[in-house]
Amino acid sequence: MTAVRTRSRSRLLRDTASSAQVEALLIIAVATILVTRLYLHLTGYPQVGGSVLHIAHVLWGGLLMVAALMVSLTFIGRAPDRIAVLLGGIGFGLFLDEVGKFVTKTNDYFYRPSVAIMYVVVVLLLVVNRAVHLRRGPSPDEYLANAALTATDGLTHGLTPTDRDQARVQLERAREGGVDPEVVEQIDLLLARCREVPSRFSWVALRLPERLRGERSVRVAAALLTIFSVGILLNAAATLEEDLAARTSNVVTVIQLVGSGVTVLLCVVGSVGLWRRRRWAIRALRTAALITVFFVDVLEFAVQEFGALLNVAVGAAALSVFSHHLRQMSRHEALPDTA
Repeated sequence: MTAVRTRSRSRLLRDTASSAQVEALLIIAVATILVTRLYLHLTGYPQVGGSVLHIAHVLWGGLLMVAALMVSLTFIGRAPDRIAVLLGGIGFGLFLDEVGKFVTKTNDYFYRPSVAIMYVVVVLLLVVNRAVHLRRGPSPDEYLANAALTATDGLTHGLTPTDRDQARVQLERAREGGVDPEVVEQIDLLLARCREVPSRFSWVALRLPERLRGERSVRVAAALLTIFSVGILLNAAATLEEDLAARTSNVVTVIQLVGSGVTVLLCVVGSVGLWRRRRWAIRALRTAALITVFFVDVLEFAVQEFGALLNVAVGAAALSVFSHHLRQMSRHEALPDTA
């Protein structure tokens, strides 16, 4: 009990699932921007509100973000969190899509630097999210609180075997950190009383070929991401060469060249390390996918418009594959973390 009294406590406890939720929100926001631009292009940029009013979709974005807050504040459990992420991501995407109208005197929706503004906002949020979770590991109190949250949600909705095992690992780390063993035992009893439910999307996994669920999927995703990244890099280099020949400059092209170059480098390094079954290799590939989704694809869409949708699909799919395998590796510690 002395350890419990003397251990420093923080009033703000981090949710271990929140980093992935923030990333999901930003992915949904970026996808919303792309889908919105595609829809407006195909429909001739219609105006809602008749001849007098113009109800901009930034208003719908604001309403959806408020709805996300209300869901998050009103209900408890993981399911409401996922609903809030979906609503908030769509709302934030609709809001961010119209930033050009609010930084120009002419309300120019097509203001080209607005793409850079969107990029800066998204990347800053991603960096802040990473900093909050990577500056230090979870504290014993955070391990305890997250395990208790899992148990609370599981009493009503049940727990998957993976969620139960993860909560028990958190309890063990909380115990090792000096949390009262009696409290840990009580939460473990709650976990034991939670009924078991199938893993989420297990029906999808059962229908996927084994080769798509195994390590081969990582190699396929890495190869596709590398190929598409090289294509973007070559295209950006050719565009920059034309601009230099014409003695013109395009900041978007330069940024795109740098971003795709970093992505290609990470893909090559990650692909080499992948053959040696290294955890850092998948981390490098995941970072490349993050840069692709949050940076390169947004700029690519600004330049090529709808020609970038395939790149978005490849980047998002690769990010999903790499994130899934990193989670599996963290749970089972199947691969070594060092060379």
